[in-house]
Amino acid sequence: MKLRLLLLVLLSGLLSACASQDNGCDSASCRPLADSHHLTIWWPSDMRNGTQDYTQVTVR
Repeated sequence: MKLRLLLLVLLSGLLSACASQDNGCDSASCRPLADSHHLTIWWPSDMRNGTQDYTQVTVR
């Protein structure tokens, strides 16, 4: 019984270590910037349509 519990804990730890993780960048320096061809619009959390917090629009 203890062996099964130990194996379950060990397997859970190994699987969680292999899970994909966020890149860890939550600062403004990781955000894409506007350039001469694209305008970047940053949306507040209450105006977002999903997980993406910005939209890039092509400028002519």
